[in-house]
Amino acid sequence: MNQDFFCNRKGEPVFLTGLQCHNSSSGTDMIDTAIQAVHLYGGNLLEAPVYWCEIEKEQDCYDMAMAAELVDKAREAGLYLLVLWFGASKNGLFTYAPDYIKKRTDLYRRAKNSSRIPVESLSPHCRETLERDKKAFSHLTQFLAEYDTEGTVIAIQVENEVGLVHTDRDYSDEAEREFRQPVPEYLRDIRLEDSGLETMQNDNAPSWIGLFGRHANEAFTAWKHACYVQEMTEAGQKHFSVPYIMNVSIEVNEQEAPGMNYISGGPVARVLEIWKRTAPAIKLFGPDIYLAAERDYRKACERYRRPDNPLFIPESLHGGIGAAMNMMLAAADYNAIGICCFGAESGIQNGRLLPEAEHTAVSMRAIASLAPLLIKYHGTGRIHAVTQAEFSSWQYVKTEDYHIVAHFLSNGCQSQHYFGSRINLAAPEHASLLTDRGRCLIVDCKEGEFYLAGIGVCITFIRRPDPADEIPYAHMTSALAGQLNFLSVEEGHFEGENWVCEYRRNGDEANYGLYIHPGCVVRVRLNTEINWNE
Repeated sequence: MNQDFFCNRKGEPVFLTGLQCHNSSSGTDMIDTAIQAVHLYGGNLLEAPVYWCEIEKEQDCYDMAMAAELVDKAREAGLYLLVLWFGASKNGLFTYAPDYIKKRTDLYRRAKNSSRIPVESLSPHCRETLERDKKAFSHLTQFLAEYDTEGTVIAIQVENEVGLVHTDRDYSDEAEREFRQPVPEYLRDIRLEDSGLETMQNDNAPSWIGLFGRHANEAFTAWKHACYVQEMTEAGQKHFSVPYIMNVSIEVNEQEAPGMNYISGGPVARVLEIWKRTAPAIKLFGPDIYLAAERDYRKACERYRRPDNPLFIPESLHGGIGAAMNMMLAAADYNAIGICCFGAESGIQNGRLLPEAEHTAVSMRAIASLAPLLIKYHGTGRIHAVTQAEFSSWQYVKTEDYHIVAHFLSNGCQSQHYFGSRINLAAPEHASLLTDRGRCLIVDCKEGEFYLAGIGVCITFIRRPDPADEIPYAHMTSALAGQLNFLSVEEGHFEGENWVCEYRRNGDEANYGLYIHPGCVVRVRLNTEINWNE
């Protein structure tokens, strides 16, 4: 069992693919639309919030009808449920807090900016807020432990994009006093990149500025929020033993300045080590990546994929070719253990996916179809992504034993009248196969066995020569080195970990390249028993 992954009630690892509904959809018929969208995307997970203001409308009067309905609907749909706790923080705001919290500003204090003006975030320094938030969360987790007897809830997200908006830290009197205290000893060996300390004159005093320089305010705010979340999570764990996770308002944005370009104090990569040490009860911190550009998307994946933090993307763009390409990169190049998109209802109309959503859904279905192999070969380097860059007509992938070249159909690499797979590429209903940007995943199982899933790609294989081969050119150009020397080419799907063949390609469907189309996985077994001297 791979401990990096989320697990079902049987303890089996699960690769999560799915959608998050819009913020205020829980408790409405929008949830039904969101569930329908998850099915159309080929996902196995619904992410949906439970609101503090809904389960505790009046102080100390709790109603779990919303939570029960979400569990019921996800279970009936055959989906896992990731419960999002919208408590004291939703994108740093307190909009889902109950009325009694909002009205008592003297007791449940807001954070203040450097001008001592309250901002739209509740202060993590306010003990009264924490106790009320924690009590409501404790009631929720206790209810879920008793109600969810079938393991529908696979994880719980604690708060949502925590941190402070429109300020880098809380400048209230209480926060100021705490900021002037020494940094906790367990954090004193942490050094933050680009802190500017090399140009500062200091006596190595254990102050926030002395240890973290220009990032002192963010480090302090991160520590205080982490203390808050650790208490919240411990309260939940007493009742319900599922993974507790957090999502992150990431810093990959313009100047990357806290409070200016992203919410300050959340578990962004810069201060993630502070969070890891202060809130060890959190299983992982997942970046919300709303970035279409590959450069920026890769940057985010690189920052949050760590040995102690497997990459789970709880929110990303629900549509567009950029999102469709990038999720392939996350699955292959960054060993993601789950990829989800936000705004399920926005991708569907009259029971069908909108064109922009279909781009992303094609990629999600391909990833979901290979889930057993993504788990099995996680971290081995045997999962490869092919994504058609702008102006590109092909992409090369080198494995231990094979040269692989992916040709993209949108650049007319093959005749539109060629019959690849069971699909006539000239048929009008399949026109998108020739115009959509090519992308696929390739899983190398060794011994000449590969699994392929995606869209708009034609694959060719050439056996790499042995290191001691004296005439490698002759052998590489031989018909025996290419994919026509196959044992079998099949289309099918996985049922659990078992491969089910639906269709064999032994004729024209396998000649001159292996076509990868949506809706199926291609399994190719190449003949590795080659005797060049016969």
